[in-house]
Amino acid sequence: MAQTILAEKYRPTTLSEVVGQSHVVEYLQKFVLGGDIPHMMFSGPPGTGKTAAAVALAKDLFGNDWRQCFKEINASDERGIKVVREKIKDIASMVPLKRDYKIIFLDESDELTNDAQAALRRTIETTSNSCRFIFSCNHPNKIIEPIADRLVEFRFKPLQTNDMKLLLDKVVKEENIDITKDAITTLCALSMGSMRRALKILTLIKMAKLDKVDALKIYDLVNWVNIDFIEKLVIACANGSLEHAEKRLNDMLHDKVYDPTDILKMIYQVIRESSYIPIDAKLMALKEIGVTEYRFAVGCNAELQLKTLVAYLIMVFKKYMPKREEVEKNE
Repeated sequence: MAQTILAEKYRPTTLSEVVGQSHVVEYLQKFVLGGDIPHMMFSGPPGTGKTAAAVALAKDLFGNDWRQCFKEINASDERGIKVVREKIKDIASMVPLKRDYKIIFLDESDELTNDAQAALRRTIETTSNSCRFIFSCNHPNKIIEPIADRLVEFRFKPLQTNDMKLLLDKVVKEENIDITKDAITTLCALSMGSMRRALKILTLIKMAKLDKVDALKIYDLVNWVNIDFIEKLVIACANGSLEHAEKRLNDMLHDKVYDPTDILKMIYQVIRESSYIPIDAKLMALKEIGVTEYRFAVGCNAELQLKTLVAYLIMVFKKYMPKREEVEKNE
């Protein structure tokens, strides 16, 4: 049966096929020519090709032996000191047949506990003759300094629309997906630089056998947060209406089922670009949005954090906009 998960089917098989990260690929290809690589850290947003680049690097280095020489471990699933002492250490110390070293790819390595990272530091030092480590993470600041100092960091950037379209146009043609050119451009924009997210939507279109997919349909499929809803939420906060603000937030969370992270990003955008919110209020609001984003990252309840943010915005707007008229009379 042919692969239907397009992100897997079109995963790069060589470094030359990695999209949109030429500043990284250039160095990795030189490492391949030299036959050796340093310990590395691949950092950047999800869906930008970190895992794809690591696998392609292994294939270019080891050829048909790459599976025996490449071990992927998801650190978000196995994040404690026990996995370092009982699993990673054993894997790292074994020399592969016919090869000088193997690669251990630690995906989501920023989820490793500090104790686990401290234990891993010694393993990196003692197994460098038989193993190379590649750390993949979204938040490189979470990697402790003694380890970070031993890694060559490569930053993966969000993919640009033109880079994404090169692959998406190929996928659409080869998979016979009925989608307009404008819809592909819209998909690139709404995917926010994540190829995995874009391919996930194309997989949905293909499996559902959708016809004549246009830009409006892409908005529905991506479940993109409607900026009009966010603007009305911010207006309710500016007017000091906690009841109206919470109602609008609940509608987005429970009726529209918008992702809390996407809601937060759009609140940031609307407040930053607002023409009626004074600069002092903007600065206070944007700072608190940053705090809320951090709380999301460490696992706090997202809905509760958004409702707390709404209450804070009402308080800030009341302080810095004491003589305001209602921004929207019929709110």
